[in-house]
Amino acid sequence: MRRKLGQHFLIDEKILDRMVQYGEVAENDVVLDVGAGRGELTVKLAEKAGKVIAVELDRELANEARKRLKDYDNVELLVGDILKLKPSGFNKVVSNPPYSISTKLLEWLIYEGVERIVLTLQKEFASKLMAKPGSMKYLYISFLSNLFYDSSIVEFIPRNLFRPMPKVDSVIVLMKRKKNVQKLDEEVKKFIKFLFTRRRQGLRHILRDLVKKKGLAADLFEVFGNELLSKRVYQLTPSQLLSISEKFLELKAK
Repeated sequence: MRRKLGQHFLIDEKILDRMVQYGEVAENDVVLDVGAGRGELTVKLAEKAGKVIAVELDRELANEARKRLKDYDNVELLVGDILKLKPSGFNKVVSNPPYSISTKLLEWLIYEGVERIVLTLQKEFASKLMAKPGSMKYLYISFLSNLFYDSSIVEFIPRNLFRPMPKVDSVIVLMKRKKNVQKLDEEVKKFIKFLFTRRRQGLRHILRDLVKKKGLAADLFEVFGNELLSKRVYQLTPSQLLSISEKFLELKAK
């Protein structure tokens, strides 16, 4: 794949087979394959899934994939940018996506409520995805992952198993959706995402600035408590962040 698109294709058949296994792909599944390339992984998914939605940005590669997939009538091949197309109707994702879209792709997939996600990712990004509160790597995407998924690195992939060979280390990440976690409304997403733009700052300072800017009459210690106000954003757990957002949005609504 052209380096400008940030995509590197796995060439190891055994690892591709294991990715399908990690996805526990079965006949009743509709699986999304992002960055399908020439269709090597897509074929393996098509042999197990009820349907595969394969997306490839590069038209030339998509044409090669179409030839490889001509005998599979359960594959829908889309040509274009996954973040613009945003297909629907899938319950699992198994793919080797371009590393350059990792954050935006994962945010969308998490918001979509996908039940099981298997992705090859840059090792450094994977460590951020699974970072826990208190880690300097804890970002908004970490918050989402911690809130909605049980995530783990299931395999390390040597660089020489990709073409072209990347300059970074890669891993396979497995994400299993937690049960009974409510979706976030848009105001909550917006507020928590804003907090992470100032993640190294103390919550007291951030909320003080917001209250002043919006002209709200509020005793921060009374509403949020000293324990929370003394923490920095990257130290807050998902449940604490949800509680803070709920209380602040209530203040705004008064």
